[in-house]
Amino acid sequence: MAISSILTALGYYPKAHRAILRHRLWPYMILPGLMSFSFFIALISIGALYFGDIAAHIHQNYLPEFMKWGFLPTITHLLLWCLLFLSGYILYQPVVLILFSPVLGYLSEITEKKILDGPDVPFQIRQVLKDVLRGLHLSLRNLIRMVLLVLSAWLMILIPIVGAVISAAVIFLIQAYFNGCALVDYTLERKNYAVRDRVRFTRGHRALVTGIGMGFMLLLIIPILGWFIAPAYGTVAATLCAVAAVNKNAGKPPSREADSPARR
Repeated sequence: MAISSILTALGYYPKAHRAILRHRLWPYMILPGLMSFSFFIALISIGALYFGDIAAHIHQNYLPEFMKWGFLPTITHLLLWCLLFLSGYILYQPVVLILFSPVLGYLSEITEKKILDGPDVPFQIRQVLKDVLRGLHLSLRNLIRMVLLVLSAWLMILIPIVGAVISAAVIFLIQAYFNGCALVDYTLERKNYAVRDRVRFTRGHRALVTGIGMGFMLLLIIPILGWFIAPAYGTVAATLCAVAAVNKNAGKPPSREADSPARR
């Protein structure tokens, strides 16, 4: 059941692609795409500027003499890059998606209105600030839980032979779930779900949420193009998925199929 729900959630990404092209949502991708791309460029710049000196310092001062040979400095450099991108993926959800929240929240609203015949939501700066603060509270809560779970998963690396593989897989699933929570939250926030109700929704649809986050993270793995399109594609896919789940809970189907032809 969980696997089928994850596959169902991943299936919303092709629907999101068709919807973005058919309903001409691509202009709304530009700003979050540039912000996301800039985040990864900043990570790369930090590594390029500092990691050579840091690796040399570690090699000269912290490695015993018998280890100061061959390709060990290169391995140290590579490990620093791995740590940097791992930190970037961990920070992406609580930091970057919070910065994106006004833009991606608007994209989520446009997606529901154009594709699913959703209602018009009047723009109110007070409500936007209230939603951002409410989202910040939930994101900080999720950040603490995510960090604790990731640290616990790291301990699995101590298991002989298969520990590293199990640890990496568990960390990926943890990241996928919390990224999915952040993307689905734009829809739940717009529908005035209280924090407790949003938590209950994501827990009740854990496999769907994880599937949305998995698709998002798989896009982020793609250099350059994935960094650019992941926020918008993740938001559109999460909106389609969340609206379908909300309407199913309410006992009614979505007003239109996500991949139905656009109205002329």
